[in-house]
Amino acid sequence: MRISAFFVPFFAILTGIGGFYLRVSERLNVFDPATGLPARNAETTFVLISLSVSFIIVMIIFAISASAKNKPPRGFENAFGTDPVAYPIIFTLIGIVWLIGTYLFYAERNMLGPIATIDIYFIAFSVIAAISTTFFAIEMFQDSRRKAPYALSVIPTVFLCFWLILVYRQNASNPVLLEYIYKCLALITTALSFYFTSGFLYGKPAPGKAIFAYYTAIYFCIVTLADNHPLSVRLIYCALIAVNTIHSSMLLRNLRRR
Repeated sequence: MRISAFFVPFFAILTGIGGFYLRVSERLNVFDPATGLPARNAETTFVLISLSVSFIIVMIIFAISASAKNKPPRGFENAFGTDPVAYPIIFTLIGIVWLIGTYLFYAERNMLGPIATIDIYFIAFSVIAAISTTFFAIEMFQDSRRKAPYALSVIPTVFLCFWLILVYRQNASNPVLLEYIYKCLALITTALSFYFTSGFLYGKPAPGKAIFAYYTAIYFCIVTLADNHPLSVRLIYCALIAVNTIHSSMLLRNLRRR
């Protein structure tokens, strides 16, 4: 699977970039600037939905094939191979980008006036999730037998579920599902990617499900970068894209034939 470890992430990123430009075109040409309502039967919307569905189908087929042809790895180290020092270094850099995005989010909200309580919760959860992601990589590199990685691996999933609830809360009265559907899909698939990653640590490996979650998360996170997000949120999405890209590549590289 070493060849796939390079080409499949590249394919996911490239497809995501295509979806990103379609989403930019959709927001510029399909949504009415006055009402915010999308035009009916817009070609761009149809093409983007078709691309997304096609990508999901391709990833389902690839994930099933990878799961059927390869042995379920036992333990996190066998699945991801965390020996190289590059693993904690890269995740430290990702954590820094994530924290910078969180700080910018705080600065942006602070400039608008008193920070809402829900934003304070988001900032706190984001900081904890960024730090836990970094320290998880460090702990796995130093000694995977410690107890800390078990708790650290779960925190990002909780944060992403909270973020998903926050997005739904902000759009509960919005009748235009197309406005926020890609945000929801990005957060759902990313939460699943962290969840299935922690499964390897807890002795519940599901390589096929993890592969599907990684690549759909990469795709939808890239697509939703085209939405009206501030720079702070875009940085957090970029950090999540990097996490899924690295974990997917590591997992594919370490899978072994039956």
